[in-house]
Amino acid sequence: MKRQQLIGITLAGLAGMIPLGAIANRSAIAQTSMDLNTLRSIALSQHNTYRRTHRSPDMTLDNELNDTAQRWAEYLAANAVFEHSSRSQRNNAGENLYVSYTTAPSISADTLGKEAVTNWYNEVSNYDYANPGFSGETGHFTQVVWKESTQLGCGVAQGRATLDGTNFNAFYVVCHYAPAGNMMGDFPNNVLQP
Repeated sequence: MKRQQLIGITLAGLAGMIPLGAIANRSAIAQTSMDLNTLRSIALSQHNTYRRTHRSPDMTLDNELNDTAQRWAEYLAANAVFEHSSRSQRNNAGENLYVSYTTAPSISADTLGKEAVTNWYNEVSNYDYANPGFSGETGHFTQVVWKESTQLGCGVAQGRATLDGTNFNAFYVVCHYAPAGNMMGDFPNNVLQP
């Protein structure tokens, strides 16, 4: 049985999952009306709160990572796609992606920053500390708390998407991490049990 890739979304305030194939209409506006400073500050704070639970040092914001993350968020919004950038496009940084779909005209930067990081972190419930390693079900969580990743950059852009015939505003959040996490063999020393 072929497994279908899913993405986390928020539809009019309700969290859910939608198959990637259900996203139609690639028209997008690719604009950023969000307060980037607020989103970045909230995302950093959320990361550091979760990282402290796992005995990882606080991260700091990095302008270069902010720039590469912002460029990729704008690309995703302009093209109505949900895919990772290449390692060279992000200068070998790690990457987490999130998209929120809503019929509302906007979403607050602090809400979006919290939602994205919380969504990534919630994969913790699937992580097996007795068998540490990479899994597609926990890769966002492990990057958030990865002990050796000490720098963070985030970006956000707004696009449009049509899902099952309904038009949505799509808010893409991208965070880049340096040094990159999820390195094979390094999980026991970087993803610490609370």
